[in-house]
Amino acid sequence: MSLFGKLKKSKPIKPSIPDVFSSQIKYKNVAIEIEYDIEESKKQLSEDYSLLQNEGIETIIKEIFIPWLKADAYTDRDDNLIFEGLEIYAITYRYGLLGARYSHTDKEEMVGQFDFFFRSGNEYTSDMMESVAMQVYILNGKILKIDGYEV
Repeated sequence: MSLFGKLKKSKPIKPSIPDVFSSQIKYKNVAIEIEYDIEESKKQLSEDYSLLQNEGIETIIKEIFIPWLKADAYTDRDDNLIFEGLEIYAITYRYGLLGARYSHTDKEEMVGQFDFFFRSGNEYTSDMMESVAMQVYILNGKILKIDGYEV
């Protein structure tokens, strides 16, 4: 029997796609999606999003995220023009356990985490980024940390 005769046809394997819950809560017409810990996250989403609204999402972006984005390379850029060039295309949320080694209290804690994904929406920001994300961590009704990363 040849080598090809030994190979059996099998059914193709479909990649596993995680469940995603698309909430009714939107920021700039982009629905917040939950990909992990869906049931727990659904219970906490409204409360944590209300906190962000009270703090001012635009304020957080302008005062904390844009300085991170500018870093040392773009210090001469205008913050308002950068803000206009941030095109939001996705938002995710999860409420889950944060490990002790990542926690500021060295204890495991339940933390809300928003990720706001932006791409360049104009010429002014096109050389600064392709896609970036702003992470906002919420613990016990307070913003714990705001960070950013390249996507």
